Amino acid sequence: MLEVLDQEKGLALAETLTQAGERIAAGETVSGPAADRYRTAAAEFSDRYAGTYLGKRELRALVANPRLQVYEDPKAFLSCNHDAFTALCTPDRDRARDGDRSTPDHSRCHPACANISRTDSQITALRAEVVRIDAAAEAGLDLYPIAAREQQRRAHLTDIIRRHDAQQSGADDPEEPR
Repeated sequence: MLEVLDQEKGLALAETLTQAGERIAAGETVSGPAADRYRTAAAEFSDRYAGTYLGKRELRALVANPRLQVYEDPKAFLSCNHDAFTALCTPDRDRARDGDRSTPDHSRCHPACANISRTDSQITALRAEVVRIDAAAEAGLDLYPIAAREQQRRAHLTDIIRRHDAQQSGADDPEEPR
C-alpha cells in the first residue's frame, strides 16, 4: 500500500510541475520569496521529465529530488516550494529526523514562510475571493464577528495582491526576506 501512495505522490508532483511549466511558458508571472525556486523547479522538471514515461524508478527519483518539491494549496492561494529546513509549517523542524514530514502541513501554513510563491492564476483566484467577500459584506447577512473577521481577511488578501503586483512592476517585494 505504501508503494502505491508513493507512486500517487509522484504522479501528483509531476502533474503540479507540468502545469507550472505550462503556465510559465504561457507568460504567467510568479511572485513571492520562493518565486525563483518555483520557476527553476518547473524548468528542471520540463528538461528532465517532460514527454517521457514516468515509471516507478522515475517517480521515486522525482519525489526524492529536493529541488522539485512544489505543492499547490488552492485554499491558501499559493504554491509551497517545500524545504523542510525553512518551512514554518513544521514547528519541530530543528528536531526533525530522517523520515519525518517531507511534505508541507497545509493546516499550519504561515504567511511569512520563505517557501511561498504565487502565480498570476492564484492572484486571479484571490481577486475573485475579495469580490466574494465584498458581495457578502454588501448583502449584510453575516453577524458582526463574522463580518469583521471577513474584512480582516479581505485586507490580508488585498495586501497579498498588492505585493504580487508590486513585484511584477519591479518594485521591492515586502515578502522577500532581506
